Amino acid sequence: MTFAMARRWWTFVLVFGVLVLSGCFFVRPPSLGDAGLGVGRRILLPLYIYPMWWDPALYQWPRVVQAAQKAEIWAIINPASGPGGPPNADYERGLSDLAQAGVTMLGYVWTNYGARSIAEVKAEVDIYAQHFLPRGVKGIFYDGVNSSAAWLPYYRELYEYAKAQGFLWVVLNPGITIAEEYLAEGVGDVIVIFEDSYAQFLGHVLPDYVGHYPRERFAILVWGVPSLEEAKEVLRRSPGIGFVHCTDDTPPNEWDTLPTYWGEWVELFSQPLYFVP
Repeated sequence: MTFAMARRWWTFVLVFGVLVLSGCFFVRPPSLGDAGLGVGRRILLPLYIYPMWWDPALYQWPRVVQAAQKAEIWAIINPASGPGGPPNADYERGLSDLAQAGVTMLGYVWTNYGARSIAEVKAEVDIYAQHFLPRGVKGIFYDGVNSSAAWLPYYRELYEYAKAQGFLWVVLNPGITIAEEYLAEGVGDVIVIFEDSYAQFLGHVLPDYVGHYPRERFAILVWGVPSLEEAKEVLRRSPGIGFVHCTDDTPPNEWDTLPTYWGEWVELFSQPLYFVP
């Protein structure tokens, strides 16, 4: 590099630095128009779909892998209404695919609203810790959570137990408004405060305390959402919720498919960077 070239290079560096410091160049997310309704939020995906890798037409997990290149996805893994033992070869392959894509995976555990014994729940957490944690499952998803503050000691023990086994995240799913004590006392990193149909969601009022905590503490799961337009409406009505997922599937197995508008749904959560001159 000649002296003249070096001088031009350092001049560019100095000018660019001044522009950055002065605010002429900056990076910002898009405004919350339709294209950016999900920006800054994550998809909490109940991936209750068997990893049928041998049949490309039925193997849905690669679509989640591809989506993870655009949006942050937390996928709930549910081999047998719980771990059901160590993962078989099919699940090993699927878990590897998701882990390599950077998908945050959570192991499903049913708590039966506090009626299930602590020992039985912990035994399933142990299976996840021994056999799934080394394969990239980094969290526990406790389902069937009792929303009453009376059950706080039960869930605090399960929360602390999962953390002690090395899991980074613990998600609680009462599916309804939960006693605020869970949030105030830090029992649950994320709490699903709504899981129901789109029709029910339209008439639902989220609790006032949502505005008092970071939105990363809350999730909603809405099924029976007919199209992308209605899914956008869910996002519009839940600005204080950090984790959202919608599907047009319906019971009895509302989470055993990806929504027909999956690709467009993921695009809403993409995190583009904008250069503003």
